[in-house]
Amino acid sequence: MKKTKTKILGSALVLSLLTGTFLTGCGSQGAQTSGGTSESKVTVGAVFPLTGGSAYQGKSFRQGIELAQEEINAKGLMNGKKLEILFEDDKGIPAEGVNAAQKLITSNKVSAILGDFNSSVTLAVRAVTEREKVVQITPGSTADNITEPGHPYMFRNLMPNNFQGPELAKYATNTLNLKNVAILAENTDYGRTGADQYKKKAEELGAKIIAVEFYNQGDKDFYPQLTKLKNLNAQGIFISGLITEGAQILKQARDLGIKTQWLGLGGFTNDAFPKLAEGAAEGMIHVSYFEADDKYFPQAKEFVANYNKKYGSNPDMYAANAYEAVYILAEAINKAGGGDREKIRAAMTQIKDLPGICGPTTFDSNGQAAKGLVFVKITDGKRVPIGSDKDTK
Repeated sequence: MKKTKTKILGSALVLSLLTGTFLTGCGSQGAQTSGGTSESKVTVGAVFPLTGGSAYQGKSFRQGIELAQEEINAKGLMNGKKLEILFEDDKGIPAEGVNAAQKLITSNKVSAILGDFNSSVTLAVRAVTEREKVVQITPGSTADNITEPGHPYMFRNLMPNNFQGPELAKYATNTLNLKNVAILAENTDYGRTGADQYKKKAEELGAKIIAVEFYNQGDKDFYPQLTKLKNLNAQGIFISGLITEGAQILKQARDLGIKTQWLGLGGFTNDAFPKLAEGAAEGMIHVSYFEADDKYFPQAKEFVANYNKKYGSNPDMYAANAYEAVYILAEAINKAGGGDREKIRAAMTQIKDLPGICGPTTFDSNGQAAKGLVFVKITDGKRVPIGSDKDTK
């Protein structure tokens, strides 16, 4: 592809992101040194928990990805090529994620990997994508070390725990005036780093963390930890975890008569959560990276309308981040001129201020994009935005 033509096509793609459409794509090319490509398509793998305890989020990821793929392919051929996305189920288990990624890379010859969600799975898969020199972009994992230095094929288009944890701590301490807080954390990379980051900032601001309790992913009985916390009379309890266990925690806390301000990270941003909690989540405040709200995300109106039309519900942050990640990869494929894996990696590092529904994307030297967040409160079983990270400055 000639340099002038590449520049024109890249500009068209950036402009198209503002309206949720993909106007053009990569140009014709010769044989690829690696990656899933042919005369008719470029293939990308998607590894998410489609079954298991995180399947609620997995469904959102898949729906966001499929909507983006549909738009990209419907709004003009990528100079004769279609974007093909192959899904694999990691079940929220690191070993399953590794097997899925290896299959996609070696058997299906994908040009890049979208995934994963659970941070421990993403870290395990990162070892595979790095060894095979394949770009991996996660729209859902927030453990701090996902995009640590030294991993040139790893990218992320949402903020890590070392951003959301402190921001929630600032909001809880300064805005909600919660000075006496307990923490109940999932014993995973995600849960531990979320707890550590909240604790560090809260104590820095003068709050007291009166207890830290852990549980394992998949646990169903939280009465032992909750019984310990009950007599501490915490003004707030911060759950650093996900919706399946979180819903059970809240129901069992209600059984024990625990009355407190519940707090959480972005892992609770799913419509299934209030339903699973059977009313016990009412009043909880947690972080979200995207809401179908014109005040905070006015650039996403068309995406929200298209998603609602296709699936009959508003998108959550997982659907939005996944949708955006597909467009980011499409831009990189366009810049790379096709499915060559190494050229896609180089193109990802060159993305600057790419418009998107969750805000513009620029990756730093570690593959981390800078984004914002909002705080939501469960009110009448719905997430209602009540502020953003801009309010905590």
